[in-house]
Amino acid sequence: MNSIKRICRDLGIPEGDKFTQDWAYELPEEFRTDKWLSKYTLAYSNDDYSESEQDLLMQLILDVTNDCLNMGVSANDEVIINALSLLSGNHQRYSELIEYWAQDGEPLEDCFALTEKIREIRNNIR
Repeated sequence: MNSIKRICRDLGIPEGDKFTQDWAYELPEEFRTDKWLSKYTLAYSNDDYSESEQDLLMQLILDVTNDCLNMGVSANDEVIINALSLLSGNHQRYSELIEYWAQDGEPLEDCFALTEKIREIRNNIR
């Protein structure tokens, strides 16, 4: 069973169709809330998932965290803190994702809602 199929089956989320290219970024809005973000962080922390499955979950976690921040969830909310703690604790593994979300050289007003927090993580690990 491929990684996306397993995650979707376990969490009860749609896996997309043959036209889905970026599953984590194409997940419907109803699965992009703070309630679902809690489920994704819990699933990531589950030792039953392989590295490739965890990598997919981390992509999803960051994208949904960004959506939550855009929807007004506070950066100090427990679900956001938990998501960012997972990233920070695995920063070496996710250095490319950190660089992507950090948007180096861009003013914050032109970046993702998540960028400021990602830059903080990156600056704390240097």
